Amino acid sequence: MSKLSTIARRLAFEISAQDWSDAHSRADGARHDRTLDHTTSPMLSAQEAETVRLNVVWVVGQALAEDDPNFDIHAFAEAAGVPDHLRVRKDGRPSGVIDAGIRPVGEAEVIQRAESTTS
Repeated sequence: MSKLSTIARRLAFEISAQDWSDAHSRADGARHDRTLDHTTSPMLSAQEAETVRLNVVWVVGQALAEDDPNFDIHAFAEAAGVPDHLRVRKDGRPSGVIDAGIRPVGEAEVIQRAESTTS
């Protein structure tokens, strides 16, 4: 994880520590700990919760990549708790799944469009 900047390590920890199982039905922020909650909110399956986590990793990773030319999306995904079956092939090489969710840094039209509407 030493490949990551301080902010990337902190973000990855927060993503990893979050319980994503009810992210579709509850908005309770970074304090969420389902083991302490007494909720009956509907839960996602483990696979659905991992899909939410992966999407969060892609979105946050995209912003980090735009800001840091040395950003390593693979190290970030691992630190954020994305499971091996989504990150690596049986031979240990990157599977391509992580790269598939990130726009090349040169394709900043989404960021530019957003920045132009807030100025």
